[in-house]
Amino acid sequence: MHNLLFFLRQQAECIRQLENEADRVLHKEQDPDRYREQLLEKAEILADLPEKARPHLQELDSGLQKEVTDGLRKFAQRADMALRLNSPFFMRQLLYPEDYREGDNNNLEGFIRSLESRV
Repeated sequence: MHNLLFFLRQQAECIRQLENEADRVLHKEQDPDRYREQLLEKAEILADLPEKARPHLQELDSGLQKEVTDGLRKFAQRADMALRLNSPFFMRQLLYPEDYREGDNNNLEGFIRSLESRV
C-alpha cells in the first residue's frame, strides 16, 4: 500500500498547489483565465485518479482494491461533472464539504488518512 499512498499524497499536494496558485492569480493578479486554467488542471487530475492509480492497486487485497477504486471513482465522477459544466466554482469546490474550515483536510486528504490508518 506504500506505493499507492505515495502516489495519492503526490496528487493531493499537486492539487493544493494548483488551488493556491489559482487563488493567488485571481486575487492578486485579477487573472480569471489563469484561475480557470489552474482549476481545469485540478479537475483533470481528479478525473484521471482511478486510471493513474491502477498500477498501485496490485499490492492490495481484492476487498481493499475495490474500496479504493470506488473511492477514487467518486472523486473522478465529480471532477468529470465539473469539467462538463465548465464551472470554475464547481471545480474550486471539488473536495470540500460545506462545513470545511481552513486548515482541515479536504476529502482526498481525508481519504488518504483513512488508508494510512490501515497500514
